[in-house]
Amino acid sequence: MSDESEKVRFGRAQKFRLSPKGTEAATSYAAMIEAAKSGTGRAQFDAARATWGTSLGLAADDGLFLVEFVAGEKTVAEATRSLEACGTTAKEVKSAVDRLLKLGMLEPLPAAPPPPAPPPRRYW
Repeated sequence: MSDESEKVRFGRAQKFRLSPKGTEAATSYAAMIEAAKSGTGRAQFDAARATWGTSLGLAADDGLFLVEFVAGEKTVAEATRSLEACGTTAKEVKSAVDRLLKLGMLEPLPAAPPPPAPPPRRYW
């Protein structure tokens, strides 16, 4: 009785990384940014981002979130702290992570194994 619209929930400590598909998208985003630098203004930059996003089935703002995960494995809270200066809220980061997971751009890391149990104490 699984509903496909049902959201998968991850713990606070869950880390995410770019998938190979996400790495390609982040690389193409960086190339688009470099090409847009030679442009004449913000309108051209916004148009280039929209074209980039549409070609990959992403929102124009998703490039920002992909670039955040290029640096390495992060939790949603770590990504939110990094993007605070951009005016991005925790809700926006969470929805972007959900969207990028569904599109196969991000992948959750397997949980770390629990630490080994200490040896039993001996009292003799």
